[in-house]
Amino acid sequence: MPVEELHNKDIDDVLRLVKNIYHTIVYVNLTDSSFRCVQSNQADIQRLMANSADYEKMAARAVEAGMVYAEDVQEFANFVNRENLRQSLSSGKEYLSITYRRSKGGRYRWEMIEIIPSGDYRPDNQVILFCARDIDEEHQKELDKEAKLSVKERQLVGDKTVLVVDDSELQRTTLCYFLEQHYKTVEKENGFEALEYLKAHSTDISVILMDLNMPVMNGYEFLQEFQKDEIMRMIPVLVLTSDNTPEEEAGCLKAGATDFVAKPFNPEVLLSRLQRAIALHEKTVMLNVLRMDNLTNCYTRDYFLHLSEQLLAKYPDEDFDLVCTHVVNLPNINERYGAKQGEAILRYVAQNHEQDEWEKSVYGRLDDATFVQLLPHSAGTYRKLLKQQSDDLHEYKQVKEGLPPFVQKYGIYEQVDHSVPVSVMCDRAMMALQKIIHTYNKLVNLYDDNIRMYALKTQRILENMEEAINQRQFKVWYQPKHNIFTGELIGAEALVRWIHPRYGFMSPGDFIPIFEDNGFVAHVDRYVWEEACAAIRRWRDMGIKTVPVSVNISRKDFLYFHNEDMLKPLLDKYGLQPSDLHVEVTESAYMDNPDMVIRKVNEMHRDGFVVELDDFGTGYSSLSMFGHMDIDVVKLDMSFIRQEQNEQNDKMIRYIIDMCKNMGLSVLSEGVETEEQRQRLIRLGCDYVQGYYYSKPLPEADFIDYLQKRS
Repeated sequence: MPVEELHNKDIDDVLRLVKNIYHTIVYVNLTDSSFRCVQSNQADIQRLMANSADYEKMAARAVEAGMVYAEDVQEFANFVNRENLRQSLSSGKEYLSITYRRSKGGRYRWEMIEIIPSGDYRPDNQVILFCARDIDEEHQKELDKEAKLSVKERQLVGDKTVLVVDDSELQRTTLCYFLEQHYKTVEKENGFEALEYLKAHSTDISVILMDLNMPVMNGYEFLQEFQKDEIMRMIPVLVLTSDNTPEEEAGCLKAGATDFVAKPFNPEVLLSRLQRAIALHEKTVMLNVLRMDNLTNCYTRDYFLHLSEQLLAKYPDEDFDLVCTHVVNLPNINERYGAKQGEAILRYVAQNHEQDEWEKSVYGRLDDATFVQLLPHSAGTYRKLLKQQSDDLHEYKQVKEGLPPFVQKYGIYEQVDHSVPVSVMCDRAMMALQKIIHTYNKLVNLYDDNIRMYALKTQRILENMEEAINQRQFKVWYQPKHNIFTGELIGAEALVRWIHPRYGFMSPGDFIPIFEDNGFVAHVDRYVWEEACAAIRRWRDMGIKTVPVSVNISRKDFLYFHNEDMLKPLLDKYGLQPSDLHVEVTESAYMDNPDMVIRKVNEMHRDGFVVELDDFGTGYSSLSMFGHMDIDVVKLDMSFIRQEQNEQNDKMIRYIIDMCKNMGLSVLSEGVETEEQRQRLIRLGCDYVQGYYYSKPLPEADFIDYLQKRS
C-alpha cells in the first residue's frame, strides 16, 4: 500500500517530550490504513503495512523480517489488529501497550509498542501514534531485581568461636594457644561464669570445650542447667576428661555432652572433633531452629525454600506446581471467635493438604495465614481446586471438629520455571492470590505473565511517583465542555497525565488507582489544582477570554485537607474567583464518609464554587446524595450513553435528566463521540457534553489554540 500524507497536526506535546525514547514513531489512520513515518526504518514499516489487511500474513512477514520473535507473533498480530485497536480506543482507553520480543541475530531483545491517539483523533478520522522502543535493558534489570533471593539472617556461625571452660589457667592458656591458630577463643574458669556469658552471647559461640571437674559449678552441673535453655542447648559441648572409662563416657553423653576428649589431648584428635562438632552445630541450627513451625508442625518458610530447591534440583526435567493457600480474614476470625479457634483452623488446614506423591512434595507455612506447597504438576491440583471452587462457590464451609466457618483461597504458579529461586515462585503465586483476595466469587487464581508485568508496573509507579512530582513530570491536559445545543465552549476539565522521561506516556488508568490506595493522590490533586490556577492566570495575562476549569476532589483530599487549605489559598495566590473553578466530587468520596463530605462540599458551595457530581450512576449512593448535598451539575457516566439505544434505556436516561431538572440541576454527559449520540442526548434534555465528538483531552498549548478559536 503506498505511503500517504496524513492531514493531521505536527508531532504533539507527547512526541516532542519523548521522541528520543522511541526508535519508531508512525502516524497510522485506522480508518483507511494510510500512514506516515515520523522516525523509523522506512523499509520495515513499508513491508509490514503492505500486509495490514491480512493479519496472519502480516505476522508472518514480521517474523521473516526479524521484527517479532516467532513465539510472540500471535499476540503481536492480535494487538495490532485494526478492529481490536478501534474497539479498545472507542471504549475510552487513551493508551494501549504490548511487550514482545524482537529477533536479533538468533537471539531476541525485548521491545514495547505503545499506541496513543494523535492530537486530532476523531471517530471519523482515527489517527493514532504507533510508537516502539527497546526495553531490553530495563526488562533485564527487572528480572534481575525480581530474582534476588531474600534470605533471612540465620543463627549460623561465620567466624567460629570456641568457649574454653576450665579452672586451670595453665590448661586454658595451653588450649587457647593451640586453638587460636584456627578459631577465636573465649576463656571462663567455671560453669557458672560460662552460663552467665552464654546468656548474652549464645549466638556467638560455635562450640564449648569444658573440663568436668571445676569449683563453683562443675561440668555435670553446667550441663544440667545448660540443657534447660532451648537456644543454648543447641551448642555442642566437648568434655575434657582424664577418666576415659566407658562409664565416664556414657555419663558425659547422658548429661548432654556432644563428645569427649581425653587428657592429655592429642592436638589432631581435638581439632578433628571440634570441626565435626561445629559442623553438627550448624546443621542443628538450620534443622531445629528454621525447620518446623511449632503451631502447625509443618515446615517453616526458610526450610520449605531449602527443601524445595533440593527437590527441584533432584528432578530438573519434571513439571511442578506451587500452590499458596490463604485463610481469608484470619485477624477477624481471631477477634470474633478467639485466637485459639484461629489456631485450630490453621492446624486443620495444615493437616488436610494434598498428599499425592508425597515423596515429590514439600509443604510449609509461608506466613501467619498462608501455607505453601510444591508438588508435581501431574497431581492435577489446579483442576481439583477449580472443581472445589465450583462446588463451594457461594457458601462458607462449616468444617468438622466444631471450627467456625472460614474460607480458603488459592494462588497457583503452574509449571514453575526451574531457573528462578523458590522464593520468587512463592512471590508469583502470592501475586495471583492477592488479585482475588477481596473478590467474593473467586477462590482460585492462576499466575500468568500479565500478573507479573502488572506487579512490576505497580512497583515502577511507586518507585517513581515522588520524583515525578518534584521534576514536574505530571502534565495537566484539558478536555473541553460544550453546550449541547449551540456548541458553545462553556468549560474544561483538568486531567492529569504522566510523561516519564524514560518510560514515556504512563496511563492514568494505571497510576491513579494506586495513588488512591496509598494516599498519594492528594499530592497529585494539589499539584493539578495549582497548575490549573496558574494556567488560567497565564491565559488572562495573554488577553484570552477564559472558561471555568473543573478540578477533581478525591476522597483522600477530604481526609488530608481542611476546606480553607484546599482551593482558597490558590485562588488568592493567582488572583482568581471561586467561579473560575468547578469542583468535581465522585460518588466514591461520598460513600467513604458521607457526613464529612456533605459538610465540606456544602461549605465550598457557600463559598461560591460550582459543584459537579462526577460519574453519576456508577455507585450506590447517587439518589441519597441529592437531598443533602448542594450540587449544581450532574455528570452522567459515559456508560449511559454507550448503552444500546432502545426505548427502555432512553426512558431511564430521560427519567434521570428530568429528575435533575426538577431539582434545578444541570446535566452534562461524558464520553460523547458521535453526532448520533449528541442528537439522542438533545432529545432526552441533556444540557452539556464532553467527549471525542468535540475534542479529546488537550495539552495546554493545544487547548490555548482551541480556546482562542472558540472565545
